[in-house]
Amino acid sequence: MNRRSTGRSRDKGKKSAIRNSAKKDTRAEIIYPAYCMPDGSVIEEPRYRPAFRTGRSIVPVDQNELIPLPFGSVLFSLPGRFPVFFNFRGEEVIVKKAPGSSQEISAASAFLSSGYLRTYLPAYVKPDSAPPLSLWAYAGVVIKNGAFRVPALRIDEDPRSDAQLHQHDDELHRNIKEMKPLLEGNRLASQLAHCATEYRCLCARNFFLSRYEAPVPTSPACNARCVGCLSKQEESGFCSSQERLSFAPAPEEIAEVMLYHFERVDAAVASFGQGCEGEPLLRGKDLARAIALVREKTPRGTINLNTNGSRPDEVKRLIDAGLDSIRISLNSPTEEYYTSYFRPQGYSYGDVIRSIDIALDAGIFVSINLFFLPGFTDMESEVDSLFAFLEKFPVSMIQARNLNIDPDLYLDSIGFRESKPLGIRSLLSMLFARFPKMKIGYYNPPKEKFQ
Repeated sequence: MNRRSTGRSRDKGKKSAIRNSAKKDTRAEIIYPAYCMPDGSVIEEPRYRPAFRTGRSIVPVDQNELIPLPFGSVLFSLPGRFPVFFNFRGEEVIVKKAPGSSQEISAASAFLSSGYLRTYLPAYVKPDSAPPLSLWAYAGVVIKNGAFRVPALRIDEDPRSDAQLHQHDDELHRNIKEMKPLLEGNRLASQLAHCATEYRCLCARNFFLSRYEAPVPTSPACNARCVGCLSKQEESGFCSSQERLSFAPAPEEIAEVMLYHFERVDAAVASFGQGCEGEPLLRGKDLARAIALVREKTPRGTINLNTNGSRPDEVKRLIDAGLDSIRISLNSPTEEYYTSYFRPQGYSYGDVIRSIDIALDAGIFVSINLFFLPGFTDMESEVDSLFAFLEKFPVSMIQARNLNIDPDLYLDSIGFRESKPLGIRSLLSMLFARFPKMKIGYYNPPKEKFQ
């Protein structure tokens, strides 16, 4: 994570916002814009009305889009980016300095905790010299009744990564210590301990707390060069979110970790393909061997693959070995946008489609990991493309995930051609109505919940 590119705003900012609002009790129901001071504090701005952004367009704030800032979310300043508000005549205003101050301010944003989908971006303008933002999903933020509000919705009620569940570090460290002699010499188990403590990966923490879904990173290599790769960046101007796995665990190590989890957890899930690795299909033969080793010992647990779907033959190999479900990532069902973002190396969008076809024909649970960006995913042309895709490929589930990237970098990289945005909430309502049998959520379900 590039600490320089994004500044955290902690309690100090919240207290500042509450203090300012307390002076205006008669206007407590008014929604105030927010901005960041150089010290990271978040301040409300009573002289203007708030604005959000969708795609490249600045829009007014709709109260119906707002929810309280979810527990576990983080506030960020956006360096080099000046907030855009509306004046009381409805005109856009760029604000560069705090009232009565010579200090330059920055736009404020929120990174939402797991299970929440943002519906609007923060509104700002930036000069060409502004640094690219680190790999987070930036949501707009405003202040109402002295508390932060964000344009978002809970997309999945599954609690597996709720921040409230991960406040017990003593239990976590105790369980890691107790596990070591049981999985002695297993490099993958040691990697998960590192992720759980160093990166506070909620999925890795669940493994040691014996619940829900266990991550199973296996591949140090990748055959895509995603613009927003979380684990490897080269000459991008910002840091990756975490270091990529540096070794290839043996099939026996992989199977041992999965069995450890399945034996201790009801309705357990173990997933290949994590943010800290490359593409697991590059290790198809070894993963098939690991799956076979697990299934020789137990029918328990759901074996899932998170993948870019680049190698259809390896997808079939894993299904034949006993894979229960697959999640294939897409930023867009439009081939041009897909290719511009993933920048595939040695495969094509057509290979991804063939992998989806193979999985559907095999009858396993098929999810699309669809990266959402307000103003792009919900624009008319993309919605038409998505609906055509889903009519042809009736997947079991869409996992709606916030795209972790600087919005401008993303839109510039894919050759964005804007059309009318329908709104994220409207898109979801249309999906529910048009495809009532398809799940929409955030997490890989266990096989006990496939139906």
